[in-house]
Amino acid sequence: MPYLVMIDRGYRGTAEAQFFDTLYGMLTFGEQLGGLDVVLRGSAVTAAVVPEGERPTLRVGSLVLENLPDPAESVRALLDAGHGVAVDAPDLAEFGLGAADLLPGVRCLDTTRLANRWSQYDGVWFL
Repeated sequence: MPYLVMIDRGYRGTAEAQFFDTLYGMLTFGEQLGGLDVVLRGSAVTAAVVPEGERPTLRVGSLVLENLPDPAESVRALLDAGHGVAVDAPDLAEFGLGAADLLPGVRCLDTTRLANRWSQYDGVWFL
């Protein structure tokens, strides 16, 4: 079975090209390891929510940065690559959100019950 990756903290992003967000890193690791199931908990659940409005930009003086990390796009890329993505239902509810707010293909579950299946994975990582 694939590896299970638990991500608890939402990534705030960076403007420098040499850095990548955790979700993008999981896409690379998933290809090398033959598959991942990614579970978003805590503030990381917001990465799997359908974005509202236009994507924000950052202005630094006269320079407008429009290429900031897009966590929702990284979640879509994980799904498109065949990796499983789920969010913790209680953590999602703390933000006033529910399963209907999630990107298509993202599962909503109670991760305390997921612990019963850890032994079915090749490894469990906490990031």
